[in-house]
Amino acid sequence: MKKINHVIFFIVILLIPACGFTPMLKNVDLADIKISKIEYSGPNELAYFLRSNLNIPITKIAKNSYLIKINLQEGATSVTKDTAGITTREEITVTITMKIFDENKILIGKESLSGSKRVSVTNNISTDAETKRIEKENIITNLVQELTFAIRAKIISNKKG
Repeated sequence: MKKINHVIFFIVILLIPACGFTPMLKNVDLADIKISKIEYSGPNELAYFLRSNLNIPITKIAKNSYLIKINLQEGATSVTKDTAGITTREEITVTITMKIFDENKILIGKESLSGSKRVSVTNNISTDAETKRIEKENIITNLVQELTFAIRAKIISNKKG
């Protein structure tokens, strides 16, 4: 069985270069990606948190630059209830929708990323609000890397296409 696995592995290694696969970010200078403006919409506290954690340089006066519009949405749904029908756990969802426009304001790509987290709900409203705020920030922190990659990938694929 080990010999068969080794033979299959060897064949796969030989066939991968012949299939035409090339990494998308190979031989791409990320310094060539110029973003003139990022517009945020959605709940102010989430937009502020995303803006402060999204590490994309802005070049205001640049030719061939891109405009990015980011919309944040949040929601909460009841997951579990006790015997009295009172919610004991909620699922918090944060969705980031991004659109990229070229210098002529033509849409070149869009992406939607989402993350969720389940939290306990108690009778203490202020504690619950703080817990939800922290979890929303954690969701955004987890989505920042995906968002950065999605922005770069869409712009690079547009340049190559």
